[in-house]
Amino acid sequence: MKTAGVGAVCSFAMNSPSKGREKNVARNIDRPNIVFILTDDQRHDAMGCAGNRLVRTPNLDLLAARGVRFENAFVTLSICSPSRAAYLTGRYGSATGVTSVLGTINKNEKTIAHYLKEAGYRTGMVGKWHLGNSPAECGFDFATFFQSNGTYYNRKVLKSGEPATAHGYIEDFNAQEAINFIKDDSSSPFMLWLCTQVPHMDHTFDWPARQETLATYDQSLMPVPQTWRDDLQGKPAYLKESRSRKQALHYGYDKAENIRRHFQRYYAAITEMDAALGRVLKAVDEMGLRDNTFFIFMGDNGWFMGEHGFTSKVLPYEESIRVPMIIAGPGIRQGTDSRLVLNIDLAPTILELAQIPVPQNMHGKSLLPLLNSKKAKWKESFLYEAPTPALGSRPLLALRTQRYKLIQTFDESELSQVVFEELYDLKQDTKETNNLVDIPDYSNILQRLRGQIKRTRSVLKSV
Repeated sequence: MKTAGVGAVCSFAMNSPSKGREKNVARNIDRPNIVFILTDDQRHDAMGCAGNRLVRTPNLDLLAARGVRFENAFVTLSICSPSRAAYLTGRYGSATGVTSVLGTINKNEKTIAHYLKEAGYRTGMVGKWHLGNSPAECGFDFATFFQSNGTYYNRKVLKSGEPATAHGYIEDFNAQEAINFIKDDSSSPFMLWLCTQVPHMDHTFDWPARQETLATYDQSLMPVPQTWRDDLQGKPAYLKESRSRKQALHYGYDKAENIRRHFQRYYAAITEMDAALGRVLKAVDEMGLRDNTFFIFMGDNGWFMGEHGFTSKVLPYEESIRVPMIIAGPGIRQGTDSRLVLNIDLAPTILELAQIPVPQNMHGKSLLPLLNSKKAKWKESFLYEAPTPALGSRPLLALRTQRYKLIQTFDESELSQVVFEELYDLKQDTKETNNLVDIPDYSNILQRLRGQIKRTRSVLKSV
């Protein structure tokens, strides 16, 4: 049995002091501006540029045409708060202390905002905040934000520390606040973290897109996943009674028309979010800042729309852990990239773009080599880490390579005891329905992936 696709363990704690950015990426720009856009619950395939002909995202498509779209971008834990902590620190949740909803980053951790602020950058964040720490504690000088999720309209926010109402559509408000921050001071470079709420559901568990937008999406043409009636054979038994399954049934996912209705509303919400983001992109151009600004776009986690009969996220299947990602800016090549990249890779990438030394304790690696060349050597696997029960999941780990995925579910009372394993050949089984753990021909691959999980966890604990 060949073991193609089982690569070396992820490279952690391998960051060395920056030797300066790749010259052809930054074009010798000493202090570029950085706009980092983070969307909420956007699936990896929910963009037109990702080959989805049903959803309309003209502004994201234009951004992708200007840079690199990463086809295999993932998060290290598919939950709002842990993902945000990973973006800010470049480190796993087991190191930062954030492994569940509304967790607090450990006091000894530094974020990219801290490093950039020390280097003379203006640091601002706008939109959804979902950590126990405040934006100021995380290094942001300017912040207009709201905690967690809520209504799409007339949302209560904190604007420069004062209570206010975001009149109208929340993403229009976020876009204008972002533009105001960018325009505020042209004498210093800036880093803006723009965090949308959309397409996360609102407080009524719906996507309240405008009727005129909904009317442009034909519900009858919306997809229904092949696995929507999955009997979950070969998966942990608890999943049949999990929150992911029960909530999906509450949404009516036992009927195809209800899944189509949700896709219609989800896509319409994304189209409206895309229009708001387009205002920010246009403003940067109108201010003459495009040649000095890098755009980084990524989602905080994926979202199940009936796959395996699930909704929500957390679980380590592709629809949950895979997210959209685009990087565009001066000198960046144009095209797509299929290598495995992570949310923890963005912190060292941003620091290197700003010519700030990358700390040795960052688990992620700068993506600049990939922005320059399709031939640069890169990691061949990564660890997905969900050690804390959250949103109905059990403690679990997963090792994902270009071809295989091993998932280990742990006993809730004994986190060192594996109680269930799943092995998928993603080349032959893209829908993750055929568990190969007990197939003798895959025993060597199983042992290798088990070993990689142990070695990777050991490295993480040492940093």
